[in-house]
Amino acid sequence: MRYEPDLIREHPPASSLMENAYRRLKREIIELDRPPGASFTELEVATAFGLSKTPVREALARLHRDGLVRPLPRAGYVVSAVTLGDATDLCDMRALLQSQAAALCAEHGLSEADGARLAELAVDTDEDQLDGPHFEERFRANYEFESIIANGSGNNRLAAATVGVLDEIERIFRLGIRLDPAMPPARIRERQAIVEAIAARDADAARAAMQRRTASARREIVGALAASRSITHAEIAVP
Repeated sequence: MRYEPDLIREHPPASSLMENAYRRLKREIIELDRPPGASFTELEVATAFGLSKTPVREALARLHRDGLVRPLPRAGYVVSAVTLGDATDLCDMRALLQSQAAALCAEHGLSEADGARLAELAVDTDEDQLDGPHFEERFRANYEFESIIANGSGNNRLAAATVGVLDEIERIFRLGIRLDPAMPPARIRERQAIVEAIAARDADAARAAMQRRTASARREIVGALAASRSITHAEIAVP
């Protein structure tokens, strides 16, 4: 079985109106069309989507279980906040899982097709800004890169857990990039080092290369969130 993040997964046509509303709302939240803190009602969503309130209500209940929205008493719903604590937790989980996946991927080796695709995805000659005209294409390519390594681990539970974290962290990645779109020059070299280690079947080097890559991403994302006005201007309470 192959595990793919929601961003790059091929989705069959929605089997129900609720499923259609759920997918559409979820992508709007993750892609920041409905940013953290945005409030709305069932009726507003139902009207915008051309649906009755029932499938929208069911979709919102599912999104609440996912942790993406919170109900407001007699006032609709609000998109859940992004917190530094959650961001660091997810970055740390991603580092642990993906570093082990990279090591196992190197140990087992990739198919010729997957190895060639991984090497292709490691190259990025675009502008030095992540948030540019080709952002979505580059973002999807990055997720495909991560997905090949996760599945190449040969461990289905590890691949599923890694992909689950990638799905959870996507909104945080997008927010961090929007806050600070600069791409450090070393980013591409970090990706290429992973490809080289996997091609050489060097598990230790692959683990170390992925640890460097995920550590860099953690610094950039958490740094961007920490420097945002909502954090720097927040009141600090006495513990």
